[in-house]
Amino acid sequence: MTWMLIMSIALTISVALNLFVVWYCVKLLRELLSVSGSLEDLFSEISLFSQHLEKVYELETFYGDTTLDNLLSHARALVKEFERYEVLFSLREAPPIEEEDFDENNEKA
Repeated sequence: MTWMLIMSIALTISVALNLFVVWYCVKLLRELLSVSGSLEDLFSEISLFSQHLEKVYELETFYGDTTLDNLLSHARALVKEFERYEVLFSLREAPPIEEEDFDENNEKA
C-alpha cells in the first residue's frame, strides 16, 4: 500500500512539474515572438531612415554636402549591420532565391 502511495505522489509531482514547464515554454515563446516582431519593426524603420536620407542627399540644395555624405555613409553601414542581426533574430523563413539569379548563374557557367 505504501508503494502505491509513493508512486501516486511521484506521479502527481511529475505531472505538476511537466505542466509548469509547458506553461513556462509557451510564455517564453510568446515573449520571443514579441521581441522578434519589435526587432523587425526596428530594422524596417532604420532602412526607411536610410532611404529618406539618400533622397534628401540627392536634392540639389544638399548635393555634395560633406556632413550629409558622412551621415549617409554611417546610415548605410548601420543598415548593413542591422541586416546581419535581422537574419539572427528573424523567426520567419529566409526569402526564397529568385529564379533570375539562378538562371544568370547557369548561363555564366
